[in-house]
Amino acid sequence: MTYHFFPFALFSGLASLLLLAGLVLLIIWVVRALAGPNGWRANPPAPHPPAETPLDILARRFASGEITAEEYTRSRDLLREPPKP
Repeated sequence: MTYHFFPFALFSGLASLLLLAGLVLLIIWVVRALAGPNGWRANPPAPHPPAETPLDILARRFASGEITAEEYTRSRDLLREPPKP
């Protein structure tokens, strides 16, 4: 029958638990690394709103009263006509 000196037997049990915990953490790290940066996000990031077109800016300026109706129609017609070669 073998007798182990008590403190060393306790440390070997603690070392096994630490080794097991390290192995579990390593597995979790590998799985998360393979899943990518957005792997477990609950909500994906919101897409950027589309940029305002020149016609949108013109309509906003007209709605806020920065330009008159004549300026609006003249500018709108200029923006809508195809560019000259």
